[in-house]
Amino acid sequence: MSQMPDHILQRLRTCTNFPTPPPVAMRVLQLAQNPDIDLAKVADAVSADPAIAAKVMRIANSAMYARRRQSTNLRQALITLGLNATLTLALSFTLVQVLKKTTTGGFDFQAYWRRTVLSAAWGKLLASELGRRDAEEIFLGSLLQDLGMLVVFKLWPEVYEGIAPFKIEHPRICQHEQNCIGTDHRAIGSALLGIWNMPANLVQAVQHSHDQSAAGVEGDEKAFVRIVAMSGELSDVWLGARNDVTLRRVGQQTHKYLGIQPHRLGEMFDLVKEQLPVAEELFQMELYDATQLQDITDAARETLMVHNLILAKSKVQLEEENSELKTENVRDPLTNAHNRRYFEESLVREFDSASKHGWPLSVVFVDLDKFKQINDGYGHQAGDTILQTVAQLLRDTLRDSDIVARYGGDEFVLLLPGVDAAKADGVGTRVCQEARLRKAQTADGRPVGITLSLGIATFDSQNRFDCPKSLLAAADSALYKSKENGRDRYTCYEPDRAA
Repeated sequence: MSQMPDHILQRLRTCTNFPTPPPVAMRVLQLAQNPDIDLAKVADAVSADPAIAAKVMRIANSAMYARRRQSTNLRQALITLGLNATLTLALSFTLVQVLKKTTTGGFDFQAYWRRTVLSAAWGKLLASELGRRDAEEIFLGSLLQDLGMLVVFKLWPEVYEGIAPFKIEHPRICQHEQNCIGTDHRAIGSALLGIWNMPANLVQAVQHSHDQSAAGVEGDEKAFVRIVAMSGELSDVWLGARNDVTLRRVGQQTHKYLGIQPHRLGEMFDLVKEQLPVAEELFQMELYDATQLQDITDAARETLMVHNLILAKSKVQLEEENSELKTENVRDPLTNAHNRRYFEESLVREFDSASKHGWPLSVVFVDLDKFKQINDGYGHQAGDTILQTVAQLLRDTLRDSDIVARYGGDEFVLLLPGVDAAKADGVGTRVCQEARLRKAQTADGRPVGITLSLGIATFDSQNRFDCPKSLLAAADSALYKSKENGRDRYTCYEPDRAA
């Protein structure tokens, strides 16, 4: 998860050209945080904006609440929805109303609102399916999960120039934003909601909106965050490539994280199709064609039904899909190298084995030379291409049993089980030579040269380390020596020269 640089947080606090919630929204928010709210106060707040009052009436009588008694006046609608639900929905309508004012050229707002409204519908449906009492809050959290993208476009419009952000996987969008401005739309959106004094569960849901596992979130908030994240994932599948692989994958994710069976998820695609026109009307947007909706739901339902039958017949396939999903969770989305968490877990495991059995273990830190200058001179897309090129050359150079991981930014780390100091020296030579031979290409076809700096540390009978962190720190120290001595080289850690 990206950290929020202080200068960006300060800009969010002082920005005057981004819409802020209107007074009616702030009044609704104050009431929602009051444990002693009553029907009269909520009715007064909602009635202050006739358009919002009309929308509350429509949603109370809509397909989203089809099993409840029809309401003929605002008081009945408030009773049908409940006070907190009414306030949450009213807040949704007012926020969308003001955020729509940001729709000026240079950004695909149709695609943004298509995903946003669809995510809200999915969030509400998933919450209702699970019998949660905070379905409307999840509706709002799902609606706001990509709020930060509007802020990024408003304050840094150049970030999305030349790319189609709604045709790219969201983790890769986050990485692109991180490369451009030092943070991403999740962090910006959650920070803005914090500035607006939104409830903590909404802030947290936006902050973790691309992590279906809700790693690090505790208690009942974990389920809240998972539902919001799954709403976005389901929207991406709906809007993107709806092939058998992606539908099976989202079916597996929904079952794993929410406990919803694939065949039921297939049925829910039909339910969302019924609810989307309601959401479009409430938010005054025309986003979907009725024929397109039917084609999507037919394909999704058929695939997920078949998938459910296969799951029932074959536990082996379920285990394979779980393994595939687990593999995705340990990969860096940009480079397809393993991620830092996977590396650190593997380092602990291999260090314990090396200590127990007396075999060697080597760690190599790899740093791209002058990467910031490449980014500044050729652009962030060229930087992304170079990172992908380096990850591939590392995989090509090493054994299948070795681990190549992206440690962060332009830094990679290699884990070489059973490799002693002499063989690690050979790895350093091969990697540096291969880097000099390879070229990456910019979007306009210009070649960009690559050189690497490496730091190598080996755990063996001559070089003992008391823990995995010490071995890693030794490799980092050796990397520093390589950079200090002119880059484009490797250095092997030697304790008597470490100082």
